[in-house]
Amino acid sequence: MKSKQKTTSNLHWWPWYGGWGMLVLLALCGTASYLSFFHLPPALTDSDLGRLPYAFNGARAWNTLVALDALGPKPVGSTANEIGAVKLLEREFTLINATKHAVQEVLYEKQLTSGAYGINFFGSSMTSVYRNVQNLIVRLAGQEGVAGALMLNCHYDSVASSPGASDDCGSCAVMLEILRVLSRGSERPRHPIVFLFNGAEETPLQASHGFITQHRWAQEVRAFLNLESVGSGGKELLFQSGPQHPWLVEAYARAVRHPFAHAIGEEIFQSGFIPSDTDFRIFRDFGHIPGLDFAHIFNGYRYHTRYDSVEYLSPAVLQNTGDNVLSLVRLLTSGEYLERIAEGERSVGKSVFFDFLGLFFVNCSEKQAAIMNVLVAFLGLLVGFWSTLRNVGSQHWRAVTTESLIHGFCATLVGAGAAVGFNLGIAFLVDRLFQRSMAWFSTYTLTVGLYCLPAMALLFIAHREFHRLFQRKDTPLPLSLAVKTRLTGVYLFWSVIMIGATIAGIRSAYVISVLLACMALIPLISEPYPWHFKSKIVSTVLSGIWLLLHTVALLWTTQFFHIFANIFIPIAGRSGANDNPDFLIATVTAACSLLVCSFMLPWINLLRNPYSSTIGTLMALFLISLLLAIATPLGFAYREATQQQSPKVQRILAQHTLRQWHDSNGAVRTDDAGYLFRLWDRHNEATIREVISSDGGNAGSIFKPSEMGDCTSEVFCGLPASAVRFSSLWFAQPKSNHPDAVEMVKLSLESRNNTTTKDGSVVRSRLALNLTGSYQSSILVRPRRNVTLTAWNLTPVLPPQLTVGDNHKAYYVIITHGLPSQPLQLVLDLEQSATDVASAAQIPLVDISVTTNFWEYHEHFMPAFSKFIQSFPPWAHVVPSVSIVNLYSF
Repeated sequence: MKSKQKTTSNLHWWPWYGGWGMLVLLALCGTASYLSFFHLPPALTDSDLGRLPYAFNGARAWNTLVALDALGPKPVGSTANEIGAVKLLEREFTLINATKHAVQEVLYEKQLTSGAYGINFFGSSMTSVYRNVQNLIVRLAGQEGVAGALMLNCHYDSVASSPGASDDCGSCAVMLEILRVLSRGSERPRHPIVFLFNGAEETPLQASHGFITQHRWAQEVRAFLNLESVGSGGKELLFQSGPQHPWLVEAYARAVRHPFAHAIGEEIFQSGFIPSDTDFRIFRDFGHIPGLDFAHIFNGYRYHTRYDSVEYLSPAVLQNTGDNVLSLVRLLTSGEYLERIAEGERSVGKSVFFDFLGLFFVNCSEKQAAIMNVLVAFLGLLVGFWSTLRNVGSQHWRAVTTESLIHGFCATLVGAGAAVGFNLGIAFLVDRLFQRSMAWFSTYTLTVGLYCLPAMALLFIAHREFHRLFQRKDTPLPLSLAVKTRLTGVYLFWSVIMIGATIAGIRSAYVISVLLACMALIPLISEPYPWHFKSKIVSTVLSGIWLLLHTVALLWTTQFFHIFANIFIPIAGRSGANDNPDFLIATVTAACSLLVCSFMLPWINLLRNPYSSTIGTLMALFLISLLLAIATPLGFAYREATQQQSPKVQRILAQHTLRQWHDSNGAVRTDDAGYLFRLWDRHNEATIREVISSDGGNAGSIFKPSEMGDCTSEVFCGLPASAVRFSSLWFAQPKSNHPDAVEMVKLSLESRNNTTTKDGSVVRSRLALNLTGSYQSSILVRPRRNVTLTAWNLTPVLPPQLTVGDNHKAYYVIITHGLPSQPLQLVLDLEQSATDVASAAQIPLVDISVTTNFWEYHEHFMPAFSKFIQSFPPWAHVVPSVSIVNLYSF
């Protein structure tokens, strides 16, 4: 009798290698979903021009990009940006105008714009002032009497030390090719198209503000497409839409040939978690027009580095983007979308949108998605319970419910907590004990080995131990049916999360909804209806469909691991030094592991010896990965560029800084100098200290800003605002190594007028100051104690002060010059009580710090600074500059 029972139980057991089969299927699906992001159409070449004259030609766009890339870094104010890039683009405009069709009208204007506006940039309140920045604007005329224009925007400037091939010259090359193709058509577009090539985006977002608030063509723009990049290569992601106006996403769904779009990207980006912003924000907030925001997100390691060059791009990238944008432009400008907006028609509501591996695109309203989420949750649970009860009888509903709740829902919940906790523990140990955090930064697969594999193992262990500890001996459910019931519990786990997210208005709940929709179909297909077994062909087909649904679910879920990893791993290289980035990666990978393998978890109880096979394999691979991370070069966080490997560099900002204190007459009374380093990532400080030590530097001359003696009394420690806003190091330098200070922005007092209110209680002072020098600069204005700044001439409304910690507070202004301009006047209206004036004779009233930044200034570097910069290892991307900080009191 015992032998018969054992045989019956074994019928429900999979062979020990069954778990390996699940892992292999998962790995294959993960690889396929990853490769789908880089599957690009071949670029058309010059030989295709005769055959396809009105198609986007990637080779022709590539030639433009190569020319822009050859100019090198193009920070605002540099010769490369203000003269070289402008001449190159204007030459292209001239050629396009010369080859346009006779019916087309192509107008070009260069806008030299100045302005100011208040903005909160990642929690930092600031006033952005721009002077003589350039916009190159081309208007392709539409048909007579048709209102409403579409705008395309790119920026041709770059950050210092980066050619900006992907960010954002590639987008400008795409826009030029679209303009070239459309201008050669024999029929005008229904609506005019404005092509904005803006020359000051990295400063940040200034030239777009100048256009949308000041240029006459901006008044006719009804929608826009913004082309950006935070990576280098791969497909462009639609990651922002609207606001409102769901018809824009509907148009994208109709027009785009190679879709790559996810609403979850929009919610992550707009949460402020990603340290980047785009011109989309300016057009939305200041122009009040809707649009779509596109960006290349893969290979973010090269973003804002010297490796953002054509060497790491291909014409196929431009072809993919160009095909998509050209199709979308044609649809929007040939229909009535823009005309309805021009006539005042409003369109409200948000869209839930996503693609599946670029094969097809899904778009629906937020309300429709919410209804679908509820239906998927309810019907899936109904099907799950029904498929079990019809086999064991409805009288056993309590046993079925208990099996689902304890072995399905609770086991998954406990496993998820254990996976996150274990991963966080590993992240802590790798960082603190072994000093090897960010091992995954240079070796992508270590993310899987260090955090995905142990998370999966813990999830499997939780389900296995729940089975061992809580399985009832008198259960009416055979093991195979118990496993199916536990899958319903897993379904309940995700349904609770999905419904909670839906109620909270989180559109990203669709990620779970699609997974559950696949899982809800499986019980219907796998349920053994009698007619299943009348034909082996039918049975085989149904088994194939069962496997197909699991494969689709794995392809769907693994793509989000790759998307999140490609977003958050590169960001770790510029997210600051204070926090351990492994905590974020460990948490994200644990969540992704749960999403990917949760519906595999109950099957662990059908395996013979799961600890020695499946779970043991996962833990063994984890231990091997941990050993590789902490004890071999594979775990080193950075990688230099070679013919065999792409670069994964450490970013280092080194500013040779001169500080000058001025007396009441404006003369310099004292000064000092040092190298100021902004700490971009977890290992910056160790690298900098090691380089200083190997260069013979004195470790006693290295300070953090808070350790400097004048930090409490001076405005932001007498340093640029970024030194206090972010983690920094100061390496003091001798008098012989002070930077050249011939050029700088200088502040002078022009006039000072005092008045008293009628009752004599308040003294009002107006200070008129002049800023001379057309260089990139920033100002910190700190009123003295008991003095209030009530107004100034920069903006109509005085913005909040920039506040860092408890000791640093000041009004923060960044000033950008494109072409040289006249001195900028700064007028400050200050108030203090007459009592304070009488008791303290409070002069001065305000402390002002003026920082001048010189980018791409290599020819003026001091020899010692140049030698120091060259001493950094090849896997470091050093951005050197000269900064002059002038400190005044008035």
